[in-house]
This record gives sequence, structure tokens and C-alpha cells, in this order.
Amino acid sequence: MLRAGDIGDGRIHATEPMLISRNVDEANPRTRLRPGDVAIVLVGRVGEAACVTREHEGWQAARSLAVVRCVDPAFAEWLRVWLAAPAARAWCMAHATGSAQATLGVTKLRKLPVPLPPPDVRDRTLHAVKVIEARIEVNERIARSAVALADAHFAAAAFDRSTWSQHCFKDVAQARTGASAKPTELLPEGEGTAWAAPADVLHSPLPYLDRTAERVGGDPAVCPTDSVLVAPKSGEVRAAINQIPMVAGRGVLAVQPRRPADVWWLLHEIRSRSGELSALGQGTVARELSARALLRASVSWPPTETRDRFARLASTLHARALAAARENCTLRPLLTAPLPPEVPTTPPAARLGARPSAPAVPTAPRGRVE
Repeated sequence: MLRAGDIGDGRIHATEPMLISRNVDEANPRTRLRPGDVAIVLVGRVGEAACVTREHEGWQAARSLAVVRCVDPAFAEWLRVWLAAPAARAWCMAHATGSAQATLGVTKLRKLPVPLPPPDVRDRTLHAVKVIEARIEVNERIARSAVALADAHFAAAAFDRSTWSQHCFKDVAQARTGASAKPTELLPEGEGTAWAAPADVLHSPLPYLDRTAERVGGDPAVCPTDSVLVAPKSGEVRAAINQIPMVAGRGVLAVQPRRPADVWWLLHEIRSRSGELSALGQGTVARELSARALLRASVSWPPTETRDRFARLASTLHARALAAARENCTLRPLLTAPLPPEVPTTPPAARLGARPSAPAVPTAPRGRVE
């Protein structure tokens, strides 16, 4: 089953698909996906969309998605691209309901105006968008591969860890628990200091943070750059190095090596022990990791020359990953640059031939379907 969380950046990322029974699937043939369908998120990130390919043919769509099937498949890609435009996103949010979580009804979605420029203009725009998207995808692979290579080199360097001296983390690093409460005053982007919430660390695709969802002012407890920000969740911990000064929020642990050159070794030490360190978490779902608990944990610490040799190699790989990620930060705004800046006044639904429908799975148990 395809869910809202499986869609992001205009693509389907269903790495851990949810499975449903055959009875549920057979009871809902209308929401069985076909190549060329446009799946649109209705809950949370309303308006996020992706085109279905043959890879996901025959999947079911969850209740958190609408499925749009165009008469002309050529319009599917245009609709998907248009839904990424700031004007279309603003329209979806303006017509969504719900305070805790935005929800866009299918009835409202049917009224979404979709501009249809002349075919030659539309083809040129789609070609430009696809070229940029292809470059973004290459950069993402480069960044992921560079981080994976650094992980592999760390595993090789740590192969003889049983012969190293045993320490506690407090001997090689200092840690500070995040602020207990978020300041009430939030500032716009470009002002104040970035506020690092657990979600910023947990959802970062790479082990770096150079921006966060929120910014605050007037907090002196700022983590300097090249701190390792750690956020736990059930079964694992995630770590990321901040590229700009940040304030660690509640649920985030700021860890700094006593020797700044050891930051890459410390990052990979925590990444390599993700499951083990998660056992130190507290609370009902182990989402609270105290500085005291981490600092008391044991760690095998190699000689200085081993750490320095790894740092030279890892810093080069991480620099390449960061360069690819920063290029994508420049490319992403270009994806919507050629699109109309405003929503058209008359929705051309008849010309699109689009029939969005919301999946309904009445025979599924509660909690099994989004």
C-alpha cells in the first residue's frame, strides 16, 4: 500500500512498504494504482505529488492519498510539476482544514485550477524540470555514497577496537542536554539562531544540519559549529553535525569531542552504535537521552594517529557529500522558476479529464490504513 509518507520531492520512496490483505485489495479495485496515475497527499504535506510508474503498478492507495487519473497521460507529469509550484501549494494549504494536521478534501482538490500553456511551452518546461531533477538525483546518490564510504572506512579502521584502551564518553567528549522548553518567540528565516528539534536530526537524509524548521532569539545556549547533535527514537539514535550555530532543543543532545579534530570519529562512533546507544534512552518510547547516560557509556578509543588518519579521509568524503547537497539547494528553487506565479482563475477540469478519488477501504481494520 502506498502511503503519504512514501511520497517526497516529487517521487515515490517506498523503501519499507506497508502490506495489506488480499481481501482489502480486492474490495477496492478503483484505487488500485496504474502507471501514469498521480498520487497526491491529502494529509499533512497537502499537495505533495508523484507519478506512479510500473514499479508500483497494482499497489493500493491509502486514505491519506488522492489518485488522479488523466484522460491524456501527457498531462500527468504536468500536473505533478504544477503541484510543486508555490502558487499551487499555497492554494492547497488555503483550502485545507484542521488545526493539528492539515487535511485537503477530495471535493476541494477537484476544484484546483491547473494552468495549461501551449504544448510547446509545456514540453520545454517539463524538459527543463526533468533535467534539473536528474541532476538532483545524481547529487543525492553522490552524497549518500560518500557517507556510506565513510561508514565503511570507519568500520575497517575500528576492526581492531578490542586492542584499544577502554574509556567512558566523558573522557573523550563533553555533552549537554537540549533546552527544556522552546522560546515562545519564533523568528523568520535569516534572523535569530536555528532551533534544532529532534525531527530536524531524525529526518535529515545526511548527517549534517545547515538549516532547521524554526529559528529563535535571545538564547545563550548556542552549540558551536561542528557539534554532534544526537536524537534518539525507539531502537536507534541519529546523529548530525551542525554546519551553523544552533540551539539544541528538548530531546536533542549536543556532543563535542574534547579534541576538535576528533569530530568525524565521534560522529561515526555514534552512527556505528546506533542500536546499542538507543538502549540508554528513557521515557515510554525511549525518546529522552540524557547527557549523563551517554557520558557514562563505555567507548573504545584508538590512538591519535588512527583518529587523524581517519579524519583526513572522512573529511574529504564528507566535503564531497556536502558539496552535492549544497548544489541541490541551489537547483531546487529552479524547479518551479518557469511555472506560472499565480493560480489561474478558472479550473480547466474538463480539458484535463482528471478524476481525483479518495481511497476507501471499509474492510480494513482501524489503524491499518492511513
